[in-house]
Amino acid sequence: MPKQTFLNLPQEKQRRLLKAGFEEFSRVPAIDASISNIIKLAEIPRGSFYQYFEDKYDLQAYLVMQFSQEWYQTWRQLLQEHQGDFFAAVPLLFKDILDMMRDEKNHAFWKNTFFQFRNSKEMRKALHQQRRSKHGDDRELINQQKLRIELTAHNYVLLNRQITTMMIQSISMYFMADRFNVDDPYQEAIQNFNTLLNWLQFGIQDQGGNADD
Repeated sequence: MPKQTFLNLPQEKQRRLLKAGFEEFSRVPAIDASISNIIKLAEIPRGSFYQYFEDKYDLQAYLVMQFSQEWYQTWRQLLQEHQGDFFAAVPLLFKDILDMMRDEKNHAFWKNTFFQFRNSKEMRKALHQQRRSKHGDDRELINQQKLRIELTAHNYVLLNRQITTMMIQSISMYFMADRFNVDDPYQEAIQNFNTLLNWLQFGIQDQGGNADD
């Protein structure tokens, strides 16, 4: 989490530091990123950085959470537009997120971020710490009559984790498409996510019998 000294900064200084971090993490994954480059771009003394963030992974996680807050607002809007239909809103949210990540100004940052997420315990720890209390409870926007489960707070946490895992899996495949000789990684990611979502929504077992019949 950013320290209170960062939150107390004027908005312009906050934006300058965040922009510097975004540019550095777009240049290289955080494991190779230079705090010296960040403070030079942000025009702050080196010692000041550690008054604002624990380390470079903490800064990167905060940048990710800034995007996450925007997606959360998009999610609420989609639920309202689709009368609380969870499974109508989710694929639209995924497409919105993927479109943002593949945008030219964001692509390098997110490609490096996904590389870092897979390979850095520090990044995963920092992101986990910042995610815990960022979002509210939006169950009231979901039409629960369309679901087979009772959407308790615990069940909703489990469902959100499952959806997030599916999104991360599909986006990771998009960024690693060059390793798999995928012709259209964007459509492949959309199709992969929709397939996983379909399995979650309708199940994969034939309701007419079991696999041994």
